[in-house]
Amino acid sequence: MTTDPLPSLMPALICRAHGDPLGLSVGEAPTPRPKDGEVLVAVQAAGISFVDVLMVRNLHQNKHAVPFSPGMEVVGRIVDCGADVGDLAVGIRVAALVYDGGHAGFAVARASETFVLPEECDAVRTAALLSVALTAELSLVERAGVRSGETVLVGGAAGGVGICALQLARWHGAHVVAAASDEARCAFALQAGAHAALTYGTDFKERFRALGREAADVVIDPVGGVFAEPAANLLDWGGRYVIVGFAGGEIPTFAANRLLVKNRAVLGMVLGHYRWRDQDGLRRAAASVLRALAEGALDSPIEVVDGLAAVPAVLARIADRRMIGKAVVTL
Repeated sequence: MTTDPLPSLMPALICRAHGDPLGLSVGEAPTPRPKDGEVLVAVQAAGISFVDVLMVRNLHQNKHAVPFSPGMEVVGRIVDCGADVGDLAVGIRVAALVYDGGHAGFAVARASETFVLPEECDAVRTAALLSVALTAELSLVERAGVRSGETVLVGGAAGGVGICALQLARWHGAHVVAAASDEARCAFALQAGAHAALTYGTDFKERFRALGREAADVVIDPVGGVFAEPAANLLDWGGRYVIVGFAGGEIPTFAANRLLVKNRAVLGMVLGHYRWRDQDGLRRAAASVLRALAEGALDSPIEVVDGLAAVPAVLARIADRRMIGKAVVTL
């Protein structure tokens, strides 16, 4: 329980009608209280992501009735606890996943999705990268079982998941080939740590092999679309293809006969299902991600905005695909 009185109202970014992110506005909302198994975090920084855009547009698989506040990843200090929260306590600095409400003064998080933040971890960087880094780590390790020395091909390599995937794959000892839609994004991926980078399109397979790599052991695919078929055809015997999303707008299909004869596997990865079904796997991934952050292995560009009023414009830019890297709001 908290030892200090909490305000009855808090500042919050409020979605009153689904649709345009620019329709969001800052107002006041009741300060939530944690139930058993939950903690209340005084938000210091919160990530801003494409998932927030989907929530506001009512296109996310988990629907949110209005009014609500977006925001799904926060960093701050615990100010109140329900019962049964393990070793978590008031005053501890944490990073947490939340289902909504992160763009507010206080946010409730499940204890199982709240992680003690090492002092070496920067609050802003952690808030910006938590969910995409967890997605990348779960894809690479829990799903694909990546091993040192393997070749990893990462699609959408200039996006949030893609940047984290290429940096974490390299951190795990893999050789990383990035793929992106244009030369500028490829240059960005190289700067972020990829060993090589290719644009999508004609002769992708031949250009990949010209790099001196005959095949990929692992493919991480957040985009689908034009990347999927040539990437799948580059999988080695026993290769693992992890589907993370369909940012390219087209859901791919895979030739079952090629999967059969090459002993290949196509795997799905949704962060939300780890939160519900495999909390041990989630905690393993979180420990690895926080260690990588503490060591400086995750270094995506981050745009920092001050105050909730700046968030709608950032969401609009994300919706229009005018953002490279991640964004975070500080409170």
